[in-house]
Amino acid sequence: MSQRVPAPGAALDRDVPLPAATAHYLTVVRRLGPGAALVVFDGAGREVDATLEPEGAGWLARPVGPPRPGRAGSGVHLWYGLPKGDKLETVIRQATELGVERVRLLACQRSVTRLEGDRQAGKLERLTRVAAEAARQCGRADVPAVDAPLTVGAALAADPPARLLVLHPEGGVPLASLTLTEPVVVCVGPEGGFSPDELARFDAAGGARVTLLGPVLRTETAAPVACALVLHALGGL
Repeated sequence: MSQRVPAPGAALDRDVPLPAATAHYLTVVRRLGPGAALVVFDGAGREVDATLEPEGAGWLARPVGPPRPGRAGSGVHLWYGLPKGDKLETVIRQATELGVERVRLLACQRSVTRLEGDRQAGKLERLTRVAAEAARQCGRADVPAVDAPLTVGAALAADPPARLLVLHPEGGVPLASLTLTEPVVVCVGPEGGFSPDELARFDAAGGARVTLLGPVLRTETAAPVACALVLHALGGL
């Protein structure tokens, strides 16, 4: 089976130089040698068969056929309130595996974690690597973008969603009662949930409050479960 290799932004109709970390993984961890079969994907939905070849002191991927469309995410976006601890990486990984197209981080009023300055840049870089690795493992040819945190009001102003579903533990409609078409934005709050002001902003933007049937889920569980249910309803899972 060909080893999948992420190469975000690369032109797939020519040799693709491999970063040192990628070359180390392929040649040392995976113990691949010259001529090994690869599938290189550009992170934007295209991929190409290639072989692993030495190049000076490094390595490159040499295409052996034309680029082609690969498996890509569907029109479901996740807006996710910044959680505590290391939950964010788990949610990004699961969202990528499920087929979520994009993740928007929300700096909610009840978010304990704050990402600013160098810490934000470093965290977003890390999350993008997590998404790229998850895409490699699950066979996607695209990598979902992870957008910098915005407040709910700023997110609604910057990217008004066509279909907005807001998870709320009580009083919402069952997801199965809705007729959905892409694109869909699934909104999940942090540990304390969305504040009354944030819920009012979602309401004013035409958002539908959705309550999942069954026990109340933790935020890091609710996000992938809700995305999976929406993707299933759209026929994408």
